[in-house]
Amino acid sequence: MTDWPCKLSALESARGFVKDVASKGGKVLLAPDRDADGLCAGATLHHALTALGATDIDTYFVPKGENIHAREATEALSVFNAAALIVLDQGSRGGTAILPGVPTLILDHHQSTVFPDEAKVASAYGHEPVATTSLLAYVLCHDLHPSLEEKINWLGVLGTFGDLGSGVKWQPPFPDMGSAIKQHGGKQKFSQAVSLINAPRRTAACDMGGVWQAVLLATSPRDIVDGKVPGVEAMQAARDEVTGEVNKHARAPPKFSADGTVALVTINSGAQIHPLIATRWCSSLKGKNLRYVMVANHGYLPDRVNFAARVAKTRANPEIPVDLIASFKAAAETDPGLSDILGDNYARGHAQASGGSVSAEAFKRLLKALGFDENGNTLGGGNKKRKQVGDADKSTPGKKTKTLMNFGFKKQSPSKPVDNPDAQAKPE
Repeated sequence: MTDWPCKLSALESARGFVKDVASKGGKVLLAPDRDADGLCAGATLHHALTALGATDIDTYFVPKGENIHAREATEALSVFNAAALIVLDQGSRGGTAILPGVPTLILDHHQSTVFPDEAKVASAYGHEPVATTSLLAYVLCHDLHPSLEEKINWLGVLGTFGDLGSGVKWQPPFPDMGSAIKQHGGKQKFSQAVSLINAPRRTAACDMGGVWQAVLLATSPRDIVDGKVPGVEAMQAARDEVTGEVNKHARAPPKFSADGTVALVTINSGAQIHPLIATRWCSSLKGKNLRYVMVANHGYLPDRVNFAARVAKTRANPEIPVDLIASFKAAAETDPGLSDILGDNYARGHAQASGGSVSAEAFKRLLKALGFDENGNTLGGGNKKRKQVGDADKSTPGKKTKTLMNFGFKKQSPSKPVDNPDAQAKPE
């Protein structure tokens, strides 16, 4: 057998951990990420622990703008007096224990080869094709109890759609989920459910209580889409809020770095829409030297800039891979001391979907390292700017020019989903 979706020894160790903590009877604390992949992974572990006899299970969601590895999270987690902690889809980094002295299991798939102290780790990173955390959780749990296969297989699909989209090929080593997809309403139902589930975490309030209960109580994506579980109305309202914010900011024009490799879009929104706008632009924006699109949100958190970057799908040489994490780290190294002030929340996530949350002052220095001035204009360009999408073409009278509407930015109806599923960086 091959090491998939993670090292088989790690998978067996994680199974032993789940069985052990379920049998001991103490409080098990789940800490899933707030997106569809994290929530589905969390629900999968909740169902598995319950099936194995656990009766005291609690859940903690990291507040907006924070991360599970910070001191503030350790303090918040300690209040639960948990006997065991399971962290799901939060991104990983080295350092001190998340909750010192408490047995901890980490399930993840984000790019990292170092992990917190005192934790058992099952990581899908490096085991191609990389499984989502929800799919890793499904493989881990589905045969722990006879009732679990039917109860959790759709969660593995739903979370995977959330990160990888509905075009996933369920071919080995991925399990064959074709029958589960058909049984639960087809790809459309799953995609509709993803849109609803991902909406609350993107709102300015970032209230996760309702969506967590909906995912936990649902027996199918149909239950969520058709409003058969509590919390769906709040999810629909959240989706409408996010759609409105996307429509408001989607037309912000990109500016290009001095060498043309980076396209920067600047917005100011309390909602986490920067990954959505980056995903849209990366599918349409073209440039001779363009490598990736970066959307910087100056309104998500006070005195900070949260940004999301996505590799340009229309770049001139798609056969040459782009590693965003490596690119961001290399840019920071060109300015002595910049890496230190950018901090641990910089260049996180995946090679093709990265981002970060940094201080406003640090972001100004980062912009210079990327080929912009501190205001996001092309470095060295003065008042002269590269012609942007939607600029009038004055060289040819009557010539129809490309506009933002030609580039996939048709105005969304609040009733329609805005999520273009994409692997999410943590945090961004």
